[in-house]
Amino acid sequence: MKRLIDYALNQPLFILLGTLLFVMAGVFAFKNLSVEAFPDVTDTQVTVISLYPGRAAEEVEKEVTLPIEVALSGLPNSIRVFSHTQFGLSFTVVTYDDKAEVNLARQQVNERLSSIDLPTGVQANVMPNATPVGEVMRYRLKGDGKTSTELRTIQDWTVERALRQIPGVADVVGMGGYIKQYEVQPDMQKLRAYKLTLQDLQDAMGRGNSNAGGSYVAQGAQQFAIRGIGLLHSAQDIGNIVVTARGNTPVLVKDVATVAIGAVPRLGTVGQDMDDDVVTGIIIMRKGENPSVVLKGIKEKVADLNERVLPKGVQIVPFYDRTWLMGKTLTTVFKNLVEGALLVSLVLYLFLSNMRASLAVVVVIPLALLSTFLGLKILGVPANLLSLGAMDFGIIVDGAVIVIENIMHRLAERGEGMNEKERRTLITNAANEVGRPTLFSMLIIIAAHIPIFALQRHEGRIFQPMALSVTTALVGSLIFSLTLVPLLAYWMLRKGIPHGDNGLVSWAKRVYEPVLNWALEKPRKVVGIALSGFAISVLAAASLGSEFLPELNEGTFWVNWDMPASVSQEEAAKVLRKARLQLLTIPEVRTVVSKAGQPEDGTDPKTLSMAEVFVDVKPVEEWRKGMTRDLLIEEMDQKLSIIPGVDPAFSMPIRDNVLESISQIKGQIVVKVSGDDLDELRRTTEAMQREFKQVVGVQRAEIDRLGEVPQLIVDIDRDRAARLGLNVGDIQDVIESALAGRATTEIWEGERKFSVVLRLAGDRRSVINLPATPIALPGGGYATLENVATIRQGSGAMNIAREAGRRTMAIGIFVKGRDMGSVVADMKARVAKNVKIADSYAVTWSGEFENQERAMQRLGVVVPISLLLIFVLLFDAFGSFKTAGLILINVPLALIGGFVALWIFSIPLSVSAAIGFIALSGQAVLNGVVMLSVFQQLRNAGYTVIEAVKEGALQRLRTVLMTAMLAALGLLPMALSHDIGSETQRPLAIVVIGGLVTATLLTLVVLPALYVAWFSGSKSAPSNHKVNV
Repeated sequence: MKRLIDYALNQPLFILLGTLLFVMAGVFAFKNLSVEAFPDVTDTQVTVISLYPGRAAEEVEKEVTLPIEVALSGLPNSIRVFSHTQFGLSFTVVTYDDKAEVNLARQQVNERLSSIDLPTGVQANVMPNATPVGEVMRYRLKGDGKTSTELRTIQDWTVERALRQIPGVADVVGMGGYIKQYEVQPDMQKLRAYKLTLQDLQDAMGRGNSNAGGSYVAQGAQQFAIRGIGLLHSAQDIGNIVVTARGNTPVLVKDVATVAIGAVPRLGTVGQDMDDDVVTGIIIMRKGENPSVVLKGIKEKVADLNERVLPKGVQIVPFYDRTWLMGKTLTTVFKNLVEGALLVSLVLYLFLSNMRASLAVVVVIPLALLSTFLGLKILGVPANLLSLGAMDFGIIVDGAVIVIENIMHRLAERGEGMNEKERRTLITNAANEVGRPTLFSMLIIIAAHIPIFALQRHEGRIFQPMALSVTTALVGSLIFSLTLVPLLAYWMLRKGIPHGDNGLVSWAKRVYEPVLNWALEKPRKVVGIALSGFAISVLAAASLGSEFLPELNEGTFWVNWDMPASVSQEEAAKVLRKARLQLLTIPEVRTVVSKAGQPEDGTDPKTLSMAEVFVDVKPVEEWRKGMTRDLLIEEMDQKLSIIPGVDPAFSMPIRDNVLESISQIKGQIVVKVSGDDLDELRRTTEAMQREFKQVVGVQRAEIDRLGEVPQLIVDIDRDRAARLGLNVGDIQDVIESALAGRATTEIWEGERKFSVVLRLAGDRRSVINLPATPIALPGGGYATLENVATIRQGSGAMNIAREAGRRTMAIGIFVKGRDMGSVVADMKARVAKNVKIADSYAVTWSGEFENQERAMQRLGVVVPISLLLIFVLLFDAFGSFKTAGLILINVPLALIGGFVALWIFSIPLSVSAAIGFIALSGQAVLNGVVMLSVFQQLRNAGYTVIEAVKEGALQRLRTVLMTAMLAALGLLPMALSHDIGSETQRPLAIVVIGGLVTATLLTLVVLPALYVAWFSGSKSAPSNHKVNV
């Protein structure tokens, strides 16, 4: 180490060039670093979607979901296979653990899917590689004078194609408006007159639309490719298809049917502000991409589309754009970092009372930050609010402070009349003296962060980047403290070195000396006070609640509620319009976009009864005086509660998606009941729901996608059908093609392709006309549907969820005004007491609660291991078991202030606060090392224990106060901040600041008292002379 410092002082040019190179690399890394507002915490997931249009949930479950589920069970690293089955849709999600690699997982899923047997026309498709937090932009396609069908056609064929070409975009989901299709509406009377069946019409349409290739023919020196052109181009062409001939007269499609432009039956509706039917799109980013780069590409493409590509009057108007949130959170982070750095500089100046020395230390701050960017870039970890927000410059400059302080101490002792060589030697020796303790103190703080690397899944993805940031910053700071800082000291500290203590330190010593003497006289009393303080903090800790993570305020709102399961699209649109108009009366609201149901591609398995409203609000500066976020939610709640049947829940877009991705159900706590019988499942979940609603702190407890959908059931009578010579399949064909519509062929308009469907006209598809639907008999003649079947009303499941091969029903619970841990304990007690769960039915608890349990369990194992590691480092440094043990006692006692601070500010114990305690323990140990090393050094110099402690404690008072104040003030802006993005950092900052107050008192008062009590028996110093500060 001495050689390193010596080299730095003798080769200044090399060090400066090295630093310059490092700065350039750091800036380059920062420019290319992926920056997110919130880390992507979601597990690796692969989603499989199968559309089976027109089929009820029960049929889809049997014919599609079960084969997919069987094929996907037992995939490597998979931890859960969960599926939703609804009308016409099977949606299966495979969730993996941390070992899975997403592209390999997708490949394995595709391999398994290729071997399954599904009904004709049904395909199992793997969704694009995106994550639930990948929604970077939502927009609306506006077009003056265009119908919603025309706008939807532009969205699907122009906008979506263009946006998909942007690097990093995984998917573009369009919703709203109508998807155009050509409908051939047969006239049953005319078909009967010509003795034709629906099947004849269908076959003719299929054969009347094709191009053919006739290979090639050679003529002379040329060769011609042969094309037979027979594709349909317009509705008129469809009408002219020949179905059959009677006599010598052809019977055309237009003779027996009407050709019209219709629309694909839609499964959802979207409205914005005053418009009930709008066309919207969601742009989804690929997993692992850099959001700022992707958004930049999107914005350029949108501007290009608006200017040059889209028809006149048609514009893409974004209403949700992640750029704002990213900009805002990063502004918060950098504002806190700059304020922290300024406070650190101020403290340095106050204690060192030398501007040049303070500057030499402050230089380390930006360099440490650059080393973080470099480390994150090399390791491929994106920077985010949490990882950068946890940077405490006070802790980071500790090494540099210890070095500079010792150099100043030695220079002041020697005075100014030295030549260059003597100064260089003195500075080398002074830096070398503290080199080893500095190295150990940094290693100890890094060791304190080890538990964070052991966290798994969600919590691991949130906090590991943060531990990486701090560790890389500490490594950078350590290197510069031992090379650049001595060099700067050699250049800058030539004259005017303050001798003795400045006013602040002298005052501190005057206050401290009597306290120290009292503590040394009455060690028992001191220890008693410390232990009672610890007992009080344990009580405070026991009364603290627990939660997983504080919510990140995203600056927008996501409101959802459930409507009746049997709601029709028209009725849903009416309710949503009322909701939008109510919300628009609030002055802070900028725009409201409502949605019910799902897009046609099935990427979002919401039923029509699930209303979702996105509310964009103006910037906080434009709000009414005294208006807060909570008051705004209250006002929205009041406005919406006027509408009958609306009981809104408030969340935010990213949070909503993340919660759903944890367990596929919305809720902070999710309780799942699994079994085989839907009625029994419903009975159990409803009983549990009643109990949960009585627990204090439960804001809402809703059974996910519960409800029955009304069905018209056509029961075919096989005997009657057989007497007429009909097969079940003949009757089913009529039901399917006449009512649902069956695609018979396609029509191309340039590069756009639309399906041609055989379907009865709208008025013939009504419930009243259903029994009279004619069915052609094989021997000629007709029967009606009521002749061969019984038509009755019934009901069926709206959604069938399955997990681990069994049907599952889930309750999503949101908690407000109380912490999650105690709410779960109450709920479990009520269920055990009042709800009877049938045999072979299982109850599981998941959601954020599951993550919290897993994280706390994991920390319970790893924190003791890391403390043991710190102990080993201390033992290595001091070579004394007693001394190492004494320093470690500092850790539990330092926690006192952290718990008390949380209790005072009534902040629950979250994973964020737990990480604060981890950082705090490193700092507490560091203070102990600084103090005990000087005691030992003085005893080696021949002092008695009492003298060594008195002299050493006063000598180290400045260092201890300075390191503690630096660490606390470095985090102060974060603790006081209420900007967007500060919610997740405050618990961490408050724990560290509160803990440092008590840790400093302990280091200065309790530690010396204990040292005297433990060592006064032994006359000489411990044998090992490793540490010499």
